[in-house]
Amino acid sequence: MNHAITIELQFFLISILCGGILLLVYDGLRVTRRLIKHDSFFLAVEDLVFWVSASVFIFAMMYRENNGIIRGFSVMGMAIGMVLYHYIFSEILVNIVTKLISTLIRPFTIAYNKIKKFVLFLMSKAKIAIKLILLQLIKWMKSVRIALSSRKRALTIKRKKNSEKKVLEKVEKNEQRLAEQKLKAEQKLKAEQKMKAEQKQKAEQKQKAEQKQKAEQKQKEEQKQKTEQNLKVEQKKKTEQKLSTEQKQ
Repeated sequence: MNHAITIELQFFLISILCGGILLLVYDGLRVTRRLIKHDSFFLAVEDLVFWVSASVFIFAMMYRENNGIIRGFSVMGMAIGMVLYHYIFSEILVNIVTKLISTLIRPFTIAYNKIKKFVLFLMSKAKIAIKLILLQLIKWMKSVRIALSSRKRALTIKRKKNSEKKVLEKVEKNEQRLAEQKLKAEQKLKAEQKMKAEQKQKAEQKQKAEQKQKAEQKQKEEQKQKTEQNLKVEQKKKTEQKLSTEQKQ
């Protein structure tokens, strides 16, 4: 057989094998999806990753086997390999592997379910305990808040009383100071009035003394005038007597 035909036939068979391998890998995803429930988002992500990886795998195979040249019969070979694998091996292999893995992991699944139930039971009890603790904490915080508010109210009342007491003391001090100032002013006024009265009395006494002195001086002058008049009268009488004696002689 011609060597070129042999190479082309080998490349065709490898393409068929690659198609089967791709579906085998996808069946691995199918088994995983049967064992573990997937969301639609994760299904889409898995499909995207699979087809990107498949494209890289196909390109690597073509690059190694045919220098990266895409040939129509190679694409057809991969399609044939996928179809043959799907209708001959796919369902049987997926069911067997799924049952085998399910059987192997069943004890772990049972243990996991029991642990899960126990954990859920513990979580439910823990939630109840947490709720009770939270209720107790809320009650304690309310009591603490009430105690703090009552203490704050008592402190406020005490401060108010102290401030009122200080205000009253200040008012009393002001009243006492005003009373002392008023008393001092009254005493000063009385002292001034007394001083004025004494000065007035002294002035009156001085005026009386001056009047008395004037009266005494006037009386002395009057007595002096009387004596002078008496002397004049006596001298006149003497002169008259002398004249009368002289006339008689």
